[in-house]
Amino acid sequence: MRLTANWLAQWLVQGDFCSIALDEEEVRLESLTHQEVVSFDDWDGSVTLHRGVMWGAMELMSADQNDSWTIHGLPWAECKHFAEHLVNAYREWAQGRVEKLDQHLPQMLTQIENFTTQHNYKRRSQHLNLQHALHYALQDTGLTDELAASFRPLAFEQISPWLTDNREWVAATNQQWIEEETGKWASWFDRFESSPLNASQREAVLLNEDHNLILAGAGSGKTSVLMARAGYLLASQQADPEDILLLAFGRKAAEEMSERLADKIGKPVRVATFHSLGCQIIQAVEGTLPAVSPLVLDDAARHEWLSAMLKDQWQQEASAKRWQKHLTQWRIPGFRGDNSMEEQARSEPLLNWVWRHIELISQHGGNKSVLSALVDSDLGNTDKAQMKSELALLWPCYKTYSQYLKANRQIDFNSMIQAATDYIQQGKFTPPWRFVMVDEYQDISPHRLSLIEAICKPHGDQSLAPSLYAVGDDWQAIYRFAGADVNLTTGFESRFGASQVMELDTTYRFNNMIGEVANLFIQQNPQQLKKSLKSFRKQKRKAVTLLAQDLLEQELVQLAAKVKQEAQVLLLGRNHDQKPEKLADWQAQWPQLNLQFMTCHASKGREADFVFILNVNRGVFPALDRDRGLLACLQSGGNDGIADAEERRLFYVAMTRAKEQVWICANPETLSPFVNELIEDRYPVFNKIKKVSR
Repeated sequence: MRLTANWLAQWLVQGDFCSIALDEEEVRLESLTHQEVVSFDDWDGSVTLHRGVMWGAMELMSADQNDSWTIHGLPWAECKHFAEHLVNAYREWAQGRVEKLDQHLPQMLTQIENFTTQHNYKRRSQHLNLQHALHYALQDTGLTDELAASFRPLAFEQISPWLTDNREWVAATNQQWIEEETGKWASWFDRFESSPLNASQREAVLLNEDHNLILAGAGSGKTSVLMARAGYLLASQQADPEDILLLAFGRKAAEEMSERLADKIGKPVRVATFHSLGCQIIQAVEGTLPAVSPLVLDDAARHEWLSAMLKDQWQQEASAKRWQKHLTQWRIPGFRGDNSMEEQARSEPLLNWVWRHIELISQHGGNKSVLSALVDSDLGNTDKAQMKSELALLWPCYKTYSQYLKANRQIDFNSMIQAATDYIQQGKFTPPWRFVMVDEYQDISPHRLSLIEAICKPHGDQSLAPSLYAVGDDWQAIYRFAGADVNLTTGFESRFGASQVMELDTTYRFNNMIGEVANLFIQQNPQQLKKSLKSFRKQKRKAVTLLAQDLLEQELVQLAAKVKQEAQVLLLGRNHDQKPEKLADWQAQWPQLNLQFMTCHASKGREADFVFILNVNRGVFPALDRDRGLLACLQSGGNDGIADAEERRLFYVAMTRAKEQVWICANPETLSPFVNELIEDRYPVFNKIKKVSR
C-alpha cells in the first residue's frame, strides 16, 4: 500500500519526502532523490497528520523520540485512511511481541529482585549474567529496549538500569555490604591473629569479586590476610574446607601456612605447592604418582649430571668447536680459560647458567623452531648473534636432558605443570575447588598462570567459576630469572576482566624513615603499581645511611656497643662474591649482633633489626650482563620501560628487610647509579660517603 504526492506537489516540496509505502514490518519513505526505510522497531507506532492549504502532511516519530520523518504534499482525503492502516499494521505487529514481553516480564523482574535483595557481595560475573539474561529475554520478544519501555513503562523503570550497566549501584551496594560485614565480624577480626586486623586487612579479607588481587607491601601482613580469608570463608559458611585451595611457591611456605591454618581454624584446608598440585592432578588422571626426576629435587645430583653431560658435549668435535668459537666473542659465567676441562665442568656458576637455560627452554615448550623464531622476532636487540650462538650451545644440552627424562620415565616440574594444565583443559580432571588462593603472586610465571586459569574456569554444572584470590606485591617481583613475569601482576585487571585490585596500606616492619627512601625509590619506575604504604612506626631521625665500604667494620663496632640485647643483623650482597672474609671473626666477636650473610634474593621473606647492603658499586649492583644473550628472549616481562627495573626491585627488597636501620655500603670512587640517585635526588639519607670522599 502506497500514498504519493502528485507531480506538482513533488516539485514544490523541493526534495523532501513525498511518498510513503507500507511493506512487511517497515515503512518506506521516498523523495525525488533518495529513499529511507523505517522498521517498526525504529518507529513508535504513532502518526500525526498536518493539513495544509492544498495538501496534507504525515509525521512519524522514532521509538526513542529523538527523530521524526515528515512526508509532504499528500492528498488530504486519503491521509486519514492511510494513517489508520499504518497504525493498525503496527498494532498487529506489536501485539505478538507484547504478549511475549508479558510472558518474560515476571521472570525478568524476579531475576533483578534476586540479584538486588540477596545480602552478599555482588560479583561482576553475577551482574553480567543478569544483564545477559535480560537482553536475551528482550531479544526473544523482537522488541527494542525503547519500544518495550513504551509498552510497559512501569516494569521498565526497574528493568532499564540493568540493561546498560548500573555499576555505580553495584559498587555502592558492595561497599555498604563490606561495611556491614566488617561490623558484624569485628570481634572475630580482633582475635583471629595475635594483633587485631587493621581496616585495610579486614576489607581485603571480605573482598569477593570474581578475581581479586591484594597488593601486600613488605611487612603489611599478607600471610595474616590469607589465613583470615580462609578462616572467614569457613566461619561464615560460604565454603567447606574441601572448597578451598591455597597455593604457595615453596614447600616451606606451604608447610608454614598449613600449620598456621591448622592452629587457627582446626579444619583440613588443602595447602599445596604448584608442584604437589601437579602431582595430585596427574595421579587423579593416570592412577599413579608421576616419577619426578632427582635432577630437579637434588642439587648435588643435578650438578653431577650436568657436569658429566658437559664433558660429553666437549668431547664431541663439532660441539667443542661451537663452544670455543662462542668463547672468543662472549663471556659465559664461571668459564675460565686457564682451567682444565674437569674444573670447567664442575664450575658451579657455569652449571647454574646451563640449568637456568634448560628450565627456561622447557617453559617455552622445548621447540627449537619456536625459539629461533623468538630470537628473530626480538626487533632492535643488538645481541641476536650472541642469542643464536648460545642457542646452538644450549639446545644439545636441553635435548640430552629431555632424552634422559624420557629414558628414565621421569618428569620435571615444568612438564608436570603443563601435563596438569592439559588434563584440566581436556576435561580429564575437574577441579573441585571454588576458592583458589595464591601466595606471592608477583612470582607467577606464564605456565603456572595457565594452570590457575584452567582451574578458574566454569566446570560442569558450576553456576560460578572458581574465584582467584591472589596476594602479592609487584614492588617485590625479583625472580624473573626463574621465569616469573611481573606484568602478570601489573596487568591483573586487564587479564582477568571481572576483577578487583586493592592494597594493604600499612607496614608493621620498617619505620617511616626507611619507608620514605624505599617507597620513593621503587616508584621511580612508572610501570610499578602506585600505592601508599604507610609505616606504623614513626620517627624523625633518618634511618638509611650511605657508608663507605671500608668503614663497615668500624660501623659494626659502634652498633655492637649500642645494642643492649641480641639483635638480628643481615649482611646482604648482590651475589655470594660479596660475602665478607672476616664474617666468622665478626660473628665470634659480636655474638649479640647475630650476624648473617645472604644474597639479596635469598633475603626475600626475611626480616632483621638492622641491614647492611654490601658493595653497592658500579657494575655490581645493579649487576651487569644479567639480561644479555638468549636470556633476554627466554625471560618474560623484560620490557619495564626503565633501565635496571628488576635490579631496582631487588634493591627495594634488600632495604625493606630492616626494621630499624639500613646501611648502604659502597666504594666512594665507584658508586652505583642507585647510590648516586639517592645522593643527587636528595633522598632523606645520612650521607657518610660524601664526608669520606672529601
